[in-house]
Amino acid sequence: MNGDRQTMPDAKAVTPLYLQIREILEQRIAYGELEAGDRLPSESELAKQFGVSIITIRNAVADLCKRGLLEKKQGKGTFVKKSKVLRNGSALYSFSQDCLSQGIVPGGRMLENSLVRMDRKTAAKLGQKPGSQGVLIERLRYADGKPVVIERCVFPLQYAYLLGERFDDNSLFAFLKEKGQVELTRSDKEIELCRATKKEGELLEVPEGTVLMLVKSTAYVNGSEPVYVGRQVMNGERFTLRLSQGPGL
Repeated sequence: MNGDRQTMPDAKAVTPLYLQIREILEQRIAYGELEAGDRLPSESELAKQFGVSIITIRNAVADLCKRGLLEKKQGKGTFVKKSKVLRNGSALYSFSQDCLSQGIVPGGRMLENSLVRMDRKTAAKLGQKPGSQGVLIERLRYADGKPVVIERCVFPLQYAYLLGERFDDNSLFAFLKEKGQVELTRSDKEIELCRATKKEGELLEVPEGTVLMLVKSTAYVNGSEPVYVGRQVMNGERFTLRLSQGPGL
């Protein structure tokens, strides 16, 4: 992926220089080269570094400030402002729990709660016959008011009591535990990269084609009984997934 990254603006390109520089700075933030709290070089230093005018730098920085990635502090300079959610991919914590433990306000918006026909792969993972009905719950999750994850979960029909419920700012994990006496004990995950579709881009407020994290998971109760098959699409600019590894893990 590094090979696809732009490191210097191209004066001959159709894309305006300030947009190219905005993209370069955005990539540096996404890849951790610039971290939350880091001070950006001055406008004159950046102009010299990229071989462009100060006005071009000013426009790029202003754009990133509008998007919430940078912030100007009077008399101090411009700093990286990123409230990344750190998710522990090795533990069974809900999104809400992860946010609250870091002082981040979790939120959500229900996109869909309906009956669906399972495809072959989903049905197999849930121990159901292909074409069986399942309960689909799809949500957009927010951290400090910013969209960070599109979450899609399919449950077997025994969880039909989820239908008609609203899961906006409340925890689905907590509801399963309270209503169904279901406490998840294990989750198998596959992590890869994907590019934002038009719909995903609109929901996560990123351009179509942006590289996103994709986490596919199957959650279990009692160690081996599948509860749901999930798909989470995450904005890596606002999200960090931490994994732990050791003997027996």
